[in-house]
Amino acid sequence: MTTPSRGGLTPHLVFGLIIMFVGVVLTLDVLELVNARDILRFWPVALIAFGVANMTQAGDRGGLVRGGLMTFFGSWWLLTMLHVLPSHSWRLFWPLLLVLAGAALVAQTMQRTADPPRGDPNERITIVGILGGGNRTSTANPFRGGDLVAIMGGGQIDLRRAVIPPGEQAVLDIVSMMGGFEIIVPETWVVDDRTMPIMGGVGNETRPPAGGSPPTLVLRGVMLMGGVNIRN
Repeated sequence: MTTPSRGGLTPHLVFGLIIMFVGVVLTLDVLELVNARDILRFWPVALIAFGVANMTQAGDRGGLVRGGLMTFFGSWWLLTMLHVLPSHSWRLFWPLLLVLAGAALVAQTMQRTADPPRGDPNERITIVGILGGGNRTSTANPFRGGDLVAIMGGGQIDLRRAVIPPGEQAVLDIVSMMGGFEIIVPETWVVDDRTMPIMGGVGNETRPPAGGSPPTLVLRGVMLMGGVNIRN
């Protein structure tokens, strides 16, 4: 079975065009036909194009967020260079990033009305890693989920002996700021990634089970310059 390729404005196409354009400009500069410095100083346009390509080809929420952020900051940088925005506007970068991360957490919290039951504390797993972390192993049956927080820290969570009833869900709420977690799950589980990476990412290396009504592990939260890796 083959997967149809996506056409149109892909990140690879944009990157190739950018490389070609830079090569042409440098060639013309050597021939003393143009001044490369005057043209290449508008490099934020390339960031905008790359961001738009990522958004149009995004297959998940993470790709859409990354593309949107590249487009936003590329536009911001270009407007600053053109003096449409004042040069000191870059002082707003970190405050706005924190506002975005906080808004994402609030939005996800407001959407928890249909959550499965939280269950007994023994059926959940909790890690708070601030400038540190730790490893946890769960044998809960049933396993209901947990809360993971990593601020310049992190850890490993081994769920291979935990049990989610067939057809049910467990929810892991994750906040990762300049830190991360590694999560090991059974091969019979499906991982549903609903996280929002902001200058971070999620790596899902799990092998999806075949057929039936497999249990589902739902990941929610925000990765601010942090990440999570899930594997079997």
